This record gives sequence, structure tokens and C-alpha cells, in this order.
Amino acid sequence: MNRKQFFIILSVALVSFLGTVDMSIVNTALPQISKDLHIPMNQAEWISSAYLILICMSLILFGKLGDQISKAKIFQLGTLIFTISSLICGLSENLIVLLIARCLQGLGASMTMATNLGIITESVPFNLRGRALGINTTIGQLGYIAGPAVAGIILSIANWNWIFLFNVPIGIFAYVFGEFVYQKKSTKERQAIHIDWPGFIILAVLIGLFFIGIFTGQQIGFANTSVILAFIASLVLLIAFITVERRVDDPILALSLFKNPGFSISIIALMFMYIIIYFNNVLLPFYIQDTLKFSPSHTGLLMSVLPVVNVFTAYLGGVLCDKYGAVIMSLRASLVFVAAEVIFAIMQPNWTLMVMLLGFVVFSTANGLFQNNPMVMENAAKDQQGIAGSILALSRNIGFTLGLSISTSILYGAMSFKNGKKITTYPFGNDSLFVYGMHFTYWVAAVIMLIVTVMLIWLLKHNQNKYA
Repeated sequence: MNRKQFFIILSVALVSFLGTVDMSIVNTALPQISKDLHIPMNQAEWISSAYLILICMSLILFGKLGDQISKAKIFQLGTLIFTISSLICGLSENLIVLLIARCLQGLGASMTMATNLGIITESVPFNLRGRALGINTTIGQLGYIAGPAVAGIILSIANWNWIFLFNVPIGIFAYVFGEFVYQKKSTKERQAIHIDWPGFIILAVLIGLFFIGIFTGQQIGFANTSVILAFIASLVLLIAFITVERRVDDPILALSLFKNPGFSISIIALMFMYIIIYFNNVLLPFYIQDTLKFSPSHTGLLMSVLPVVNVFTAYLGGVLCDKYGAVIMSLRASLVFVAAEVIFAIMQPNWTLMVMLLGFVVFSTANGLFQNNPMVMENAAKDQQGIAGSILALSRNIGFTLGLSISTSILYGAMSFKNGKKITTYPFGNDSLFVYGMHFTYWVAAVIMLIVTVMLIWLLKHNQNKYA
């Protein structure tokens, strides 16, 4: 890997770091924002939700534009919009301005998420892609680690506005740095822009309704009529979208990509993996703080083991990916994932803390070794790297969102079944009931990863027959 390639990876990873830091910082600051703006917490939560919804609604569009215009140009524009909107967020004094600025932030973040992997895969040779994407993942993981700590420091010496203003100098540096390292397309290389606007509008509304249904359902219940109607409308729009895309010459989303079993299975495996990753975010804080009776600060310290270990295993996974291949490494990682889920599914509160920490290490090792990014990107043609990266990012966000809903539904459903009556919160005074629900949920997670393992075994055999 030469210096030019390393600088490109570093520039992309710096913005990835900014995005992951921003997510964890904002979530940490929501209680303070709710208090200072005199708004209920359920309204404050839309500060995070609006950001994610706008990202997902526009990912495919910016991936398509990246393939047609220039991934670097879209990425840089996204960095600029993200930085400017961060400044507006930091200067806002009411919820309306803050929400509008967060939507703009989401558009900027979407531009960078849709093109970052494509920039990397186009800038390094195939035999170095694993470690290149591993570097990007590692620095992104550092953002998750730094976010809560940075938020704590900022909120201890300043108001919540500085949570957003923190992004501005980093964003300016990332933009200027990118202007020096990214390759610019010459005028002759540029091509006319063709966007399937009807297809994009249908897809954007479909994604928006789906996520609004998820987020609203988490607040008022999925049996609510408006939530059910949102999901029904999403399904109708999905059918309409597929119909439209089959009839246009240059669709916003090339459905032919999904005819490639390598691409389709990689996307499904990725989504399943992120679903069970979010299981930890829901279950472990309850277990550590409410069942094991650790303080919030100690809970955060214990939970930080997961991303810290992942920082090291992500790069290692990239190196091994270059040596053995993405599918083989992901298959091995899926088995390690199963082992981690089994540990979490059998551990008891009276066991030594080392058992849980062992589970953390095993889980983070699996997460680092699982090569979802290279597995997806290597199954897309060179002129589809942008759209493939967009689908990957969208699948990741869908996985996280579904992970929250699925894990809480299984957890509370299992506890309600065991207790004989409906439970929708931690059963204080009956820790064993929560442990039962947690164990049941982790057994479901183990089954999900076994399904991923079977899928990857089939894909490995398919690839071996294909190239035999």
C-alpha cells in the first residue's frame, strides 16, 4: 500500500470517525437537550430518528450519483454539508431549527456513507481491500469508543450545543485534506446524469414510512392502527417500486444486482449480523446495571470492552481476508458469533465476571473477523460500487433498527410468557425473570447466526463450483 492509497483511506476513515462519534455523542446528550429545550423525551428522540431516516431515504440516490458523477465529489459535498449543518445544530435554540439542521446533517452523512466504501475499493488493488476496509472499520469503531467520553467531557464544561460544534473543526480539516488526496475525474471522463426520479421518490417514501413505523411503534406499540397502516403502505410501495424498476432502462436501483447470489446472501448475512449486534446494546446494559447491580459508570466501562477489542480484530480480519477471502473469513466468524451467543445464553448472575468478559471478547472477535464490507463490494461491478455501498449502508441501518425492535419484542414476550402477564419494562425485584428473557433472546440470536452460517456454507460451495 503506497502513501497515496493510505492517505485516501485515512481521509475516508476520518469522516467515518466523525459520523460514529456524532451518533454516540448525540444519544448521550438527549436528556440534557430535552431539559434545556423544555421538550418531552419522546420528542427529543426524534433528533436522532430524523437523522437516521434522512440518511436511509437518500442513500440509494447518492450511491447512484456517485457512480455517474464522482464518488469523491459526492463524498466531499457530503462532508461539507455535514459540517455546515453541524454548525447550525450548535447555534440552534429551539427544536424546529435543530430538527431541520439534523435532517441536513443526515443528507450530508448519507452522501459520505453511500460513497466511502466505493472510494476505498477503487483506490486500492484487490489483494489489499480487506486491510484497507479494516482500517476504515477500526477508525470508525474508535468513534463509538470516544463518543460517550467526549460527550461527558463536553457536557461537564459546556452546554449541549458544543456536542455539535465539536464536529466543525474536524469536518473542515477532513474536507481540506480530502481536496488534496482524492482523484478528480477529468472533463472527458464525466458522463451525463440519468436518475430514475419516479423510482427514487417511491423508494424514499417507502423507506421513510417503514422507519417512521418502526420508531413510532417502539413508542406507542406496534398494534396501533397508524403503525399498521404505515407498514401496509410500505409493502404496497415496495410492490410498486419493483414494478417501476423492471420497466425502466436505467433504474435507480439495479435489481439485477440481487440476481448475484454472492451479493444477495452477503447483504442478508450483513443485516442479520447487525440485528444481533443490537441485541447486546439492548440486553447487556440492563443485565450489568440492574441484574448485577453495577453503577452506570462501571456499566459503561465494562461495555467499552466490546468496541476496544473490535478495534484490534477489525484490522486483523482485514489482513486475514486478503489472505483467505471474505466468504471463508465470514463463515469462520459466524461460528465464533454462535459461540458468543451461547455464552451469553447460559451465563448466570452468580458466575464470575470473567465469563461475561470472555463473551465480550469472543463476540468482538467475531465482529472484527466478519468481512461483510469486502464480501458485498467484491460482488458488484466497478460501475456499481456506489450503489452497492449504498445498499450495504442501508442494510446496516435497517439491521440496527430491526435489532432494537426484535430484541425488545422477544425479551418482553419471553418474560410475559414466563410470568403469565404482560411485562414491558425491567422486572425490578425479580431478576431471575429478566435473566430468563435474556437467555431466550440470546438463544434466538444463536439460531439467527446458525442460519447465516448455513447461507455462507452454501455460498462458499457455490463459488467453488462457479470457478471450478
